[in-house]
Amino acid sequence: KLEIIKKNKKLNGGCVFCVSQEKDTSLYRPALEELRRQIRSSTTSMTSVPKPLKFLRPHYAKLKESYQNMTSGDNKQFCADVVSVLAMTMSSERECLKYRLLGSQEELASWGHEYVRHLAGEVAKEWQEIEEGDKAQQELLLKLVKEIVPYNMAHNAEHEACDLLMEIERLDMLDTYIDENAYSKVCLYLTSCVSYVPEPENSALLKCALSIFRKFNRYPEALRLALILNDVELVENIFTSCKDIVIQKQMSFMLGRHGMFLELNEDVEDFEDLTEIMSNVQLNSNFLALAREVMKYTHTHI
Repeated sequence: KLEIIKKNKKLNGGCVFCVSQEKDTSLYRPALEELRRQIRSSTTSMTSVPKPLKFLRPHYAKLKESYQNMTSGDNKQFCADVVSVLAMTMSSERECLKYRLLGSQEELASWGHEYVRHLAGEVAKEWQEIEEGDKAQQELLLKLVKEIVPYNMAHNAEHEACDLLMEIERLDMLDTYIDENAYSKVCLYLTSCVSYVPEPENSALLKCALSIFRKFNRYPEALRLALILNDVELVENIFTSCKDIVIQKQMSFMLGRHGMFLELNEDVEDFEDLTEIMSNVQLNSNFLALAREVMKYTHTHI
């Protein structure tokens, strides 16, 4: 029957007709599989809507009605997946998210980046309207977030992952999914957003970036953010936790530049050198030494 429907009608319309009108429920699955295959295999461009989505627009209401009339089971969940994808271009009532939660929960990546991006936007909007006591709905959305964030991290969309976590106020989750390839871009984005958000959100962004820098042993970068936060105790903790004397000297120059002096324990390696640098005792001689090196380099290479 499915083959006859395909021959006598347009492919997408025939599959929808099969799902909505056919009494033989055994045909639902192959019809839905065909719809999914058509949607996934469609080629997209920046200037056109994928043909399967374009042709399925008139059938969107029928598919929703078919979903309501189906008995619970795999076919109903599978239908919800297809409706969720179509809702991306058809609905403004967050039906993409609604039917995703009702669907089979198959891997998000299988529907493409644009679907994941649209779903993330609806999750952020839904989160803002959830009542604080509705823990069940929050858990459902967090489960979805835990799929979206790693996908974005793996597909060069770190900024989108950060935006989503900022919207739901769960930046602490970044620490779970970030790696050595992504942390620099994530921290750059977080610190760039600081100027555009009010207190205390701006401090939260700085602390999150600082925590990530410390996780990957980027002490100078972490120290810079601690100085912006004006947290003396945190500055001292970052300085003393670093065991590389060269990096400690670099941080000492940073502290001297900011006019901040740390009372170090005399047992610290190179205690006198670090103290002198922070005190700016040799600032003038260091400046002259640098100027001589620059002049020497200039004469040699020009």
